[in-house]
Amino acid sequence: MKKNIFNIVELRKTVRKHILEQIENKEETKQRCLTSNVIALDNIVGPSKIFTNYNSNTLKRNGGIHGMVDTLDLLKTLRLHPHISDSGEHLAYDLMNHLNTFRNKHYLDETNSQCQKAMDKVIELYKENEHGEDLVKDIEKVLSHAHPSPRAKEYLKRCIILVKEK
Repeated sequence: MKKNIFNIVELRKTVRKHILEQIENKEETKQRCLTSNVIALDNIVGPSKIFTNYNSNTLKRNGGIHGMVDTLDLLKTLRLHPHISDSGEHLAYDLMNHLNTFRNKHYLDETNSQCQKAMDKVIELYKENEHGEDLVKDIEKVLSHAHPSPRAKEYLKRCIILVKEK
């Protein structure tokens, strides 16, 4: 009969290595939904029927997908709004700051109890909106217009970077 002798130090090293590999694999596949980095679906969608006065002649929704759609529509039709005197700089800056709120945030999908990146949900909901096609394409359409100022276009380029880096 053959006797196996185990070295306790080698055994502990092997077990630690195996446990560390399992922990690393779990962290790669599972996003962490903490209360400090989760955005609610209502905040992503935004108000649908609450319009605010952007200026004396223009109403738009603030926040969420609806606010993004309204902002991009205003920027696309900037030439039809002569009362917007800053050539869309404020609108583009607000859009950039709004998109920045979703960066490094997560969304808890209650249907399958999984954590997803909030920007992925923003892109998905923007496509589903009746007035939105693709967020990046809509921003690029605004960039192709001559009416937004160079500063507004810089803000819009930053918006594209925020969306693409997710």
